Amino acid sequence: MQKTYGPATARRLVAAAMMLAALPAAAQRAAVSSYPTPTEFPKADAAAVARYLDEARRIAGEDRFPDFVHRCIISPRYSVRVRGIQHDGLIEPTQLFDQLYSVGQNAVSSFALVTSAGIVLFDALNSPEEAEQIIVPNLQRLGLDPANIKYIVVTHGHGDHYGGARYLQQTYGARVLSSAIDWDLMSGERSRGPFAGLEPPQRDIVIEDGQTLVVGDTTLRFYITPGHTPGTLSTIFPVTDQGQPHLVGFHGGTGGGREADALRAGIKSYARWRDLTQEAGVDVLIANHPLHDRGIENNELLRSRLPGQPNPYVVGEDSYQRYMQVMESCSRVHLARFGESE
Repeated sequence: MQKTYGPATARRLVAAAMMLAALPAAAQRAAVSSYPTPTEFPKADAAAVARYLDEARRIAGEDRFPDFVHRCIISPRYSVRVRGIQHDGLIEPTQLFDQLYSVGQNAVSSFALVTSAGIVLFDALNSPEEAEQIIVPNLQRLGLDPANIKYIVVTHGHGDHYGGARYLQQTYGARVLSSAIDWDLMSGERSRGPFAGLEPPQRDIVIEDGQTLVVGDTTLRFYITPGHTPGTLSTIFPVTDQGQPHLVGFHGGTGGGREADALRAGIKSYARWRDLTQEAGVDVLIANHPLHDRGIENNELLRSRLPGQPNPYVVGEDSYQRYMQVMESCSRVHLARFGESE
């Protein structure tokens, strides 16, 4: 006797059958020979790599261990894994501090710092489309008016950070600032490399090393920190968390680059940045990719924060310094992988 099913059960069975049919057969799996392999460094100084890896691991401790793993091991050796985590994707806009908001996407960050004289936006994502369809609605969802963007800080001259700046500059009249070196880099990127064809913002404000910018009630201090790019721009500025004062150290490009000279520049730059941030008393860590500051995780925690719970971005002065030391030591690891030294 043939079994019959009610309409609801029949629909579920049909849906399940369609899902099974859509699954790839084992025979369709890519050949093992096509699997990505770890990046090899045939000229590596194995003894120096081991020594600097050990140094970075000891500095990291338990709280900075994920940063050590990412910067020393995963990023240089397993780039496919990085791309899998750092994919383009929408995330929830989130208030991080009384004045600071996350308005970017999963792959790359954008932060809005609200001052009494308007918004300072750090980085503008990959493209005009992302500025229009991610940054602008994220600001609006947080109760912020994009027309109040006064300045856009381009932390470094790669297209995933300046891509939407031209749109915001033209649409809202925002002033754009970067270092002279990376203004030149942006112009060159338009005709070559992975960002070819992407229009940079019109050249506007050039920031010098050590320059201070006062925007209403907020003072920002800028420093040029070569490494990731020759003119990477890093910033120190104050925020409050439920009225309690803190100091943000926003390094404009962690990761020392893919060439020996850039790594050497980064090592010196990290050491100087550590001195600057230690003297200032920086205790808040943010970065321009969520993968680099646990932004996705921290934002989720903040949106479910209970009274009395700490702000996860407030890492403390010691942990901030060790984070930057890990970046420095991992640059030495990578330099040793090239068979080079300082």
